[in-house]
Formats: sequence, C-alpha cells, structure tokens
Amino acid sequence: MASSFGQMNIEERAGDATKEDLARATLMMITNNIGSIARLCCKSEQIQRCVFVGNFLRINTIAMRSLSTAMEFWSNGTMKALFCEHEGYFGAVGCLLELMKTH
Repeated sequence: MASSFGQMNIEERAGDATKEDLARATLMMITNNIGSIARLCCKSEQIQRCVFVGNFLRINTIAMRSLSTAMEFWSNGTMKALFCEHEGYFGAVGCLLELMKTH
C-alpha cells in the first residue's frame, strides 16, 4: 500500500503529481486496504463472497473495480466482491430491522 504514494518524499516527483494523481492514489490505497481486511474477515468466517454496500460505491466505478481486484488478488482468485444495485438503502434497512427487534 505504501507504493500508492511512491516517491512523494522526493521533491521533484511530488511537484509533478497533480491533485487528481494524489486523489487516485488515496482511493487505491483505501480500497485495497478495505479489500484486504474484508478478505481476512471472510476467510475467518469461511465465506466465499463478500457484499459491499454504500452510496459511495454506486457513484464510484473506480472504487468498485479496485475492491473487486483487491478481493481477487488477496484471495488468489478464491473470493469475489459483490455489489448490489440499491446498496444505498442497506444501512437504513439494517437500522430499521435492528430497531424492530427491540420493540
């Protein structure tokens, strides 16, 4: 993950990096870490497919692709990342279901 910002400690290289370059490097670093952690969680529970949800992913195909790649890479192709069509509602539905349990 450190390579996402490779050579940013060298002043000449850092000066050549655009805001877009840094934003993409940040996104790649974060999504690769999420993919790695998700894989470890799935592995500990013996789960083959991981469902990612959240409005952020619906509008960010780069993050979706990166998560898919990370899951496949870190699992040597044995695990898949899944994305739902209406993923933005899962948090609200989960809260509602949890609320309904307590009453």
